[in-house]
Amino acid sequence: MEPRAGTVLVATTALTDPNFAAAIVYLLEHGDGGTLGLVVNRPLATTLGEVWSDAPAHLAHATMVATGGPVEPHKGLLLHGDPAIPAAQDLGGGVHIGGAIPDLLRRWPDGPDDLGPRLYLGHSGWAPGQLDMEVQDGAWLVRPGRLAWLLAGAPDGLWERLRTERGGLPEPSVN
Repeated sequence: MEPRAGTVLVATTALTDPNFAAAIVYLLEHGDGGTLGLVVNRPLATTLGEVWSDAPAHLAHATMVATGGPVEPHKGLLLHGDPAIPAAQDLGGGVHIGGAIPDLLRRWPDGPDDLGPRLYLGHSGWAPGQLDMEVQDGAWLVRPGRLAWLLAGAPDGLWERLRTERGGLPEPSVN
């Protein structure tokens, strides 16, 4: 399987960069201009109110914040899966970014659900051709992605399952 939007990268044990050790990265874009993704298995034990001083009271205590990657960790991307939110940008594959804040807040009066929202601090990025070389070198496995991992978070143990299970095939040798 080749990297493309909607697939996930699964770090192999050969990948020693601490930013990506045991990471699962959901790819939002992959093409001639480079690659953009979000680490989906690094939730923070931080509430929305701790990172956004103007968070509405009904969402202030929601734990919907995650580390998206090492690039621009001071910036956040608010993702969701509701195409009806006015002014939201469609990223494809059922993923939307931002939108009219009042509409977003009305959509989730009881906090996040399977369609988000989820705030990612930072993102993961690769220059043109860089990710393809890393995949070829055995640093990443490419697997089908699920939107729920991006919007609701990856379940515990997912990295190990994706790394070792694929029709019975183990992680490839990097020798």
